[in-house]
Amino acid sequence: MAIRTKSTLLLLVASLFTVTGCASNEAMDAENKNAGRNRGAIGGALIGVTAGALTGDASLAAKGAAAGAVAGGVAGSMKDVDDARAKDRSEIQADGLKQDNRSDSEKRLAELEAEVKIKELEARLAEMELEEKAEKTERESDS
Repeated sequence: MAIRTKSTLLLLVASLFTVTGCASNEAMDAENKNAGRNRGAIGGALIGVTAGALTGDASLAAKGAAAGAVAGGVAGSMKDVDDARAKDRSEIQADGLKQDNRSDSEKRLAELEAEVKIKELEARLAEMELEEKAEKTERESDS
């Protein structure tokens, strides 16, 4: 009878950890800042329960699950912290790249080049309008 009670308890503990871990989609979301901790805790608990189940001792399975959950949660938390730091570094780098780091003379040169290009385009447009008027006048005189 003791073996059946242990097996039932072990099955209950394993089911509890599995159901608890899979119950919330938000806990495992990549958007969740603690997703690594959650995944680590669930994985550690499952490994601990499995190790305890292999020995056949229900109390050892429960202890293994608790120890595994703590170890996995700590490892996952370290990953979450590392990911947060990497995200901060990326944001700082992106902000730095957005800034215009040119000197005043480089900015002024770019403005002058843009003005020259605008004048060239305006002159070309005026030439095209003159050619169009000349063609229109030529067509009207031929008619």
